[in-house]
Amino acid sequence: MEKNNDNTLLKIRSSQACIRDGYQLYAARFRRIFRHTWLPTTLFAVITALCSALPVLVSPALVLPTMTLETVAVIVLLIVCGKLLHKCNILEKTDRVQAGTWMRHLGLVILVGIICLLIISVLTVFTSLPTIIMMAANWESQMGVIGGDPTGMPEYVRWLSVGAFLIAGFLQAYVWMSAIIPCYFVKVSMNLQEKERQAFNIEKS
Repeated sequence: MEKNNDNTLLKIRSSQACIRDGYQLYAARFRRIFRHTWLPTTLFAVITALCSALPVLVSPALVLPTMTLETVAVIVLLIVCGKLLHKCNILEKTDRVQAGTWMRHLGLVILVGIICLLIISVLTVFTSLPTIIMMAANWESQMGVIGGDPTGMPEYVRWLSVGAFLIAGFLQAYVWMSAIIPCYFVKVSMNLQEKERQAFNIEKS
């Protein structure tokens, strides 16, 4: 049942409100979220660092396998961290959304999903700049070696690259996690609207 408190998480929101309130809540409770999610995000950072390092430092042929692994890692991260946010009561429990409900609110789901992906894409550009620079430098060095030029990259650059990949992966984990709460608000809104629709149909009949 929807609560009367204006600050409650369980209330109907528009697509704009889902995004605005979701990111505001994420920022307001970030320290608490960080405290409960640092372990899975660290594991995610290690995996993404490997996925970034292998094509650059080992072989470009590993790009497709590492992209697949990183995609799976993102999905697992969102599922695990979503459960942790419920477990530590940052998010309240909600009923499972039925397939028919998803279809009736498909527009809301798609709109919020697209905007969240756009926000994630913009944040990814800024958080991944060191990684992109290190990748470009390593690839340029490797192409020069293939062309017969002596390598101009000191040995420590490899470890510097791995460090940059780790930091970027850790930041990326929290960029991806920023979409959890807006999507949670979408789920809450759909559930509450569905309950209101069912109550209205019962009264009407």
